[in-house]
Formats: sequence, C-alpha cells, structure tokens
Amino acid sequence: MARVRDKFWLWGHPENRYFNEYGNYRHSRMTPMEGAMYLGVRNLFMVPVGVHVNPRQYNKSFSALQQVGWSIDNAAISPLALEELIRNAQEFPNITCGVFDDFVGYLKQHPLPAERFLAVNDRMHANEVRPLTMWMVLYTHEFGVDKHADDTFAPYIQPFDGIIMWTWREKDIVLFEEKFAIFKRLTAGKQRMLGLYLWNFGEHKEASAEAVLWQLERYHPLLTEGEIEGIVLHTNTMADLDYIAYDVAVDWMKKHGDDPI
Repeated sequence: MARVRDKFWLWGHPENRYFNEYGNYRHSRMTPMEGAMYLGVRNLFMVPVGVHVNPRQYNKSFSALQQVGWSIDNAAISPLALEELIRNAQEFPNITCGVFDDFVGYLKQHPLPAERFLAVNDRMHANEVRPLTMWMVLYTHEFGVDKHADDTFAPYIQPFDGIIMWTWREKDIVLFEEKFAIFKRLTAGKQRMLGLYLWNFGEHKEASAEAVLWQLERYHPLLTEGEIEGIVLHTNTMADLDYIAYDVAVDWMKKHGDDPI
C-alpha cells in the first residue's frame, strides 16, 4: 500500500545553488539526495538551473528513490537534454519523467509552436528504453487573470502528461481555492501535482510556518482523494539553514508520512 511520503517529491538543485539569491545569504552544503532524506520524501525532480552537472553522478546518489525526473527545458529546441535523459533512464530504472521548469517564462523567450512540444512528448513515450512522462511548471499568477490569455495558452497544455501548480508569492496562497478550481479546468484529463515553497522565493524572504503548515494540511486531502498525483517540496538548498519552514515540513512528514493512501 502506498504511503503519503511515496507521493511527495523534492524539487532538487545543486547544493548551495541559491546562496546570495532571493534573500538567502547563508551557505548550504545539503545535496538533493540529502534533502530528500531529511524531508522524508521518496521522489525527486533534479533541476540544475544553469549549473553544469554530471547527471550520472547525481543519478547514482538517487538510486534509493522511487522516481526521479530531470529538467529538459531546451528539449523542443535541441535534442541533447532529452537524449541524455533517455540514456540515463537505461541505466537507472527509477528515472520516469522530464520537466519543463518555468514554462511560460520559457515560451516568452522562445515562442515556439505547441507542435514542437508534441514532438518532444512523442519521443519521450516512444524511445528505446521505456515511456517517460512529460511535466510542466505553471505558476498561479500565469493563469486565471485574462480569459483570452488562458485560451491562447491552452494548446500548450495538451502536449504534457502532467502539470505542477506553484504559488510563487506566499501572499497569494489566499487565492488557492480560486486558482485550483481554474487549474483543474485548464488541465482536464491531465495528471496534476502541487508545488510548495519552503523558502518564499517570490518575496525574497523566509516562508512562514503558518503558510507552510496550511498548504500541507490543505494539499494532503487532495492527495488522498486522488485530486492530485503528488506534492513537490522546494528545495534542498536551504534545508540545513535552520529556517522554521523546514522544521514544520519535517515534523509534518514524521506525523503523516507513513499514513496509507
């Protein structure tokens, strides 16, 4: 039987990636795998964010995890990231997916037709190893504001197997119910996850204990009721810096992580 922690993911970055960025001025030494273990989750998206990494080295450290995905942001322009993901999937059986981070922001810089992403999805599902799912990051401030914009964006949702909804600014958590209802309409027939920031990136400061606990308590029943496939915690790069939001997440997982779904 699946447990709650089996449906939680870490959004992983190279260690210390966000020192001196987004209001964080403390050095971290925690790796993505250490972050996953500390937070008690069993799955991980690895997102290098411009840092050159050796995927195989990281994938070795991820071998105890159930599922692993890697960012493939440029896959609709260049085959390199996707082909590397497929090659690594042959050696590491827990690699199950690829993800496009900050997808709307990427489209603004690279206004590609939706067909290019359909081609990526075709390659992910029909390759020499096994089918891999394709995910997108979508922020709540990017939809539900202008109907025409939502209608224009709708064709870009179709190529994806799943979409992860993130609230970038903690102050916007109060809009969750409204945004989640719109999100479900926009993503009908797709798999869904919810992202949860343990550092308030959108406002360049610590995430509050209250907001993190509220999200965990609100997202939990959506998970157990099958409304969403998973919950993604962001990130390892502040997890060892004594920020209270992480303490809240760790304590919550100790209480609920082994509950059956």
